[in-house]
Amino acid sequence: MTEDKGFVEKGMEKNMELWEKWTGAYMDTMFKAMDKTMQQSSVFQEQVNRAVSAAVHAQSAAMMTSLQTMQDQLEKLTNKVDEFLHADE
Repeated sequence: MTEDKGFVEKGMEKNMELWEKWTGAYMDTMFKAMDKTMQQSSVFQEQVNRAVSAAVHAQSAAMMTSLQTMQDQLEKLTNKVDEFLHADE
């Protein structure tokens, strides 16, 4: 009976040892996977930020061109109105 008890204890010790190795390896793998995911997330966020920045810059440039055109047209219209109002003088 003592032999059976020793065999069971050794089996339990071996089982715990294997369990600890497996959980350690699992945790290491999960940590590495999470770290990789965070790195990829950072890279993705940087790419999105660059794309948004480029799009906003392009949109701003187009808007400034349109505003300049409108300002030029308004100045011409203002000059014509002034000419029309002062034509009688």
